[in-house]
Amino acid sequence: MQRDDIRAELIKQFPAEVMETRASINEVCYSCPTCNRMLSKGMDKCGGCGQILSWKNIEKKEGEGGMKKAVLEFEVSAGFTPGDCRQCPISFVENGGASGYECPLRMRGDCRIKIS
Repeated sequence: MQRDDIRAELIKQFPAEVMETRASINEVCYSCPTCNRMLSKGMDKCGGCGQILSWKNIEKKEGEGGMKKAVLEFEVSAGFTPGDCRQCPISFVENGGASGYECPLRMRGDCRIKIS
């Protein structure tokens, strides 16, 4: 499995908010935020791409240019500071790479993680 495939599978393990859309007959439908496949209400995991789903805050809006905002929520140690890839629970050690830890979200050097 290549590094990009591993990264994509890792990211799918974090719950992503389901998208609410309107069908052609103005009926409310739900879709996977990763692959846009239609979902039945209450599904825990997308049957198409395997994305773990969250139904807490169903996203109703699409962003400009077809982009959507995604939010991951996870716990970090008390001493964690954004940009410290060694302590980030979603970073991984790149095999054979000289850079050591890598960010699966490609934010290394420009970490936008917000601590609450």
